[in-house]
Amino acid sequence: MSKNSSLSHRVTNDLRRDIVAGILPPGAWLKTEELAARYAVSANPVREALWRLQGEGFVVANPNQGARVRMVDDDFVRNIFELREAIEPIFVRRFCQRATPEDLDRLRAAAADFATVAREQPTDFDALDAANRDFHSIMLEGEINVQAIEVMQRYAGLINATRAKLPIMPSRVRQRVAQHTEMVEAIVAADADAAARVAVDHIRAAGEDMLSQMRQVRLTGSRVARNQPARKDDLPAG
Repeated sequence: MSKNSSLSHRVTNDLRRDIVAGILPPGAWLKTEELAARYAVSANPVREALWRLQGEGFVVANPNQGARVRMVDDDFVRNIFELREAIEPIFVRRFCQRATPEDLDRLRAAAADFATVAREQPTDFDALDAANRDFHSIMLEGEINVQAIEVMQRYAGLINATRAKLPIMPSRVRQRVAQHTEMVEAIVAADADAAARVAVDHIRAAGEDMLSQMRQVRLTGSRVARNQPARKDDLPAG
């Protein structure tokens, strides 16, 4: 790997980390010169990093305007979850048809692990997310439609970065546990139709919960802003 390629990978990782952490918030302009100074590199590694992150969905490039951190608004979230609703049930159906007894044992164990995390660490987003990934990744093993997986996962990092900043509702965590159990039972019974239906319900509930929490955060923020006393600089002159 060349020195420039190595630098571009480092900048990609650092830039992605800063977007996920909110240091570079949604909508922020990403100027090559400023990023080069920030990460102590030349302009070329920054350009390559922005190109990579555009492919991952973190960055949007506007012709003649530059690049920005992608905005995660209601329409974007709704579109991504609609896409997942269309694709993931296909994966679940095919897994149901090819799953071996060993696969089923691992799926049961992963569902049990998620339930344990949900019970013991119900507000720990990272722990819940890791256990959830472990559960769902089993159903992607052996999936032949690599392009569909790439489409589904393209914006997963950005969606998760946004979800990590939202409140976690205990009722939703319990619902996820129940839906995992339903999915496992349908797959063990080789009922592909039932497994696909549970997958759709699971994804739809996740999307509705995320949109609800985003709206609640906006509402709470607007209330706080309205109740804040005006600063001297905000008062009209005279």
